[in-house]
Amino acid sequence: VIPPPVIHIESYSEDSISFSIKMTTNIKVSGYVVNIYWTFDTHRQEKRTLIIEGEKSIQKVANLTAHTPYEISAWAKTELGDSPLSFVHVVTSGTRPASPSLKAKAINQTAVECSWTGPRNVVYGIFYATSFLELYRSPHNTTTTSHNVTVIVQRDEQYLFLV
Repeated sequence: VIPPPVIHIESYSEDSISFSIKMTTNIKVSGYVVNIYWTFDTHRQEKRTLIIEGEKSIQKVANLTAHTPYEISAWAKTELGDSPLSFVHVVTSGTRPASPSLKAKAINQTAVECSWTGPRNVVYGIFYATSFLELYRSPHNTTTTSHNVTVIVQRDEQYLFLV
């Protein structure tokens, strides 16, 4: 039986998490697949995937958000097949940034001007869809460091926007 890998949180800060990953077995490990999950505004789940080569590893994941819960899951790729999943949870330190105040205004039938308030020198993600289900599962999206963006939409549709 292949055991799950051991994930250990080494350290964390406002914008990063460092963790180690290893197997407690003599089975030859070729690498790991690691997924980092987090949710914004309860509508949109984000994921970052890391492919790690080798038997032992210490990884640092940066560009994260302060005071946000993250779930790290991993499995090992071994000579006998893939291991079961292993999970750890961690909340980054600091104070979570305030949610931006979004305004969306139709410019014409296919363009919407989105503007918002919030801190400077950060990256904003703008997500939009025609339903809450689509907004959660597979929204259209774009990123910017400014406080406004024009998005192109389909005519004769109503859209939900999230920044």
